Amino acid sequence: MRARVLLGALLALASVATSASAVQTRYALANHCFGLESVANGRFVAVAGADGYRTSAARKRDAAPLFFKATSLGGYLVHDSDAQLLAVAEGGAVTRAPLPGPPAEWLVTRARGEAFSLRSAATGSLLAAGDDGALATGPPSRRTRFRLARRAGCARYPEAELNARGRLTKRRRDGGAFGYVDAHLHVVADLRAGGRVISGESFNRFGVTEALGRDSDVHGEDGSLDITGNLLRSGSPAGTHDTQGWPAFSGWPTHDTYTHQQVYYRWLQRAYMAGLRVVVAQLVEDEPLCEIEPSRSHSCDETDTIELEAARLRELENYVDAQSGGPGKGWFRIVTNAREARRAIRRGKLAVLMGVEASNAFGCSEFMGEPQCDRDDVDRGIEHYRQLGIRSMFIAHWVNNAFAGAKVEGGDIGTFIASFNVQQTGRPFETGPCPEEEHGDSCNTKGLTDLGEYLVGRLMDNHILIELDHLSESARLRVLEIAEERNYPVISSHTGSGGVWTESDLERLYSVGGFATARPATASNLARTILSFRRFKRKGEPLGLGLGTDTGGFSAAPEPDPAAEERPLKYPFRSYDGKVSFACQIAGGRKFDLNQDGVAHYGMYADLLAYMRQQTGGKRASRLLFNSAEAYLRTWRKAERRASLDGWSRSS
Repeated sequence: MRARVLLGALLALASVATSASAVQTRYALANHCFGLESVANGRFVAVAGADGYRTSAARKRDAAPLFFKATSLGGYLVHDSDAQLLAVAEGGAVTRAPLPGPPAEWLVTRARGEAFSLRSAATGSLLAAGDDGALATGPPSRRTRFRLARRAGCARYPEAELNARGRLTKRRRDGGAFGYVDAHLHVVADLRAGGRVISGESFNRFGVTEALGRDSDVHGEDGSLDITGNLLRSGSPAGTHDTQGWPAFSGWPTHDTYTHQQVYYRWLQRAYMAGLRVVVAQLVEDEPLCEIEPSRSHSCDETDTIELEAARLRELENYVDAQSGGPGKGWFRIVTNAREARRAIRRGKLAVLMGVEASNAFGCSEFMGEPQCDRDDVDRGIEHYRQLGIRSMFIAHWVNNAFAGAKVEGGDIGTFIASFNVQQTGRPFETGPCPEEEHGDSCNTKGLTDLGEYLVGRLMDNHILIELDHLSESARLRVLEIAEERNYPVISSHTGSGGVWTESDLERLYSVGGFATARPATASNLARTILSFRRFKRKGEPLGLGLGTDTGGFSAAPEPDPAAEERPLKYPFRSYDGKVSFACQIAGGRKFDLNQDGVAHYGMYADLLAYMRQQTGGKRASRLLFNSAEAYLRTWRKAERRASLDGWSRSS
């Protein structure tokens, strides 16, 4: 009797162990190593020659170690130890392929019991063990079912490293939201201007080799097709550059790259591990810029591009979930209200709010002084934005539109933009004396139009956050007046870019509960900029100053700091809360070092903030910066709580 009880207990323990080691869902395969066992013949898949696979291994230890790299939720590249991919060839044969693509993508579903089926994304047929043991494809049967046995020995699929390790802080000691904000980040800007200006993608379902390895396809073999980048760098459309990205990265990214991807999702993840907790992902388009580009992947219609970018952000959210083990498990969460954002942060995730920075939102341009839209277009446009999940918006960007005048920029980029204004509106900027002495000697005379006032009122009625940068000085002052009348908070998400903010302007912004940012600079200068905002602290309210990096927005990042020659940032360093350790970030064969490279890509803001803490005033500046997530959420919540003033926006 005792022997039977003992045997039963052992069998139960064995069952529990087997169950615990079994793959629970199709999402759990992501970034793990397995042997593939055929249910039909009980044998494991092994490599068979240079171009095939066969179910010929009797034991798991003799099976081909296969690394499952997620392409989507439930989709995978199956990568063997020779860096070859399980793929479908012509005629339904299964082969080993050196490059990723649809023939190498497999959609995994649960079959019977603990078995799974692998369906080709290219052909729709199922992976099967043939009569002779060779892998092939075919219709559903016992031969198309496989068990997955965890094992070691895989060659990982290529990926940029994080070079960061540790536990993440989820909330402050007082219960408030931990972390800092980047209120102006272009995560999917590679879709702007027709989709062939910024080279590289924030992610690609076939991995980093595709996302960051094809600059010559966009800019030409010598970079000479990079017209916008050449204009921004030198003022001339002619020029060349080294197009080598992954894996050597000899040509890019650099701190002043302008037209190359700097927000690859792993670089964004590194910044998140350093304390980034709120991002305003600015969806961006400017029709006149798009129209000068010789090559495009889609139309120049600004609303169409905003829709594409919003969809791409949601694809990125799903992609991060896929890498993390399933729906909702990733660190990247799109949010549509302040409560969702706070909940995401408390769960240790990055809250991502979608905003829009466009020249002619809703198609509301003007031509020869005549608006190209009306109030009904505004109402339809706001409703459409809300349905897309957009909760923040610029009134104008580079050129005048039916709502307001744009800030007139100086220098080469100002000349560049001035030509766009003529192209779009049929007229040059008209300038005259500035409304405030600190604004300068010459300003755009076009202010906020009647339709612009209607837009502002309707944005407030719909609790959309209103961005004031890039407005002409007189337009901005009028929006501040309306904000004061309605006690509605407004935003400057890259303060100092797209217009000078005077001390009086900032006082008014903060008086209505608004939010401002510091533009990136070398470490000591960034600390000074952040601390300069202490004078705007209001009694009873936490002062938090975010960053407005404008990464991906044709904006340079901080260059290598001359101070680093004598007192460099020492690697490894720790995060602001001390819980995460960082080494130099490595991508392919390139090691990125802040001391030598400056902020070459977005992940290096982790390094910059660590270096800032070494500077005079850096720790005090860090406290203000790491108050910014809480401050931004309070601003957003106030906008959501403001009651509409019946009839105000429709009658004004």
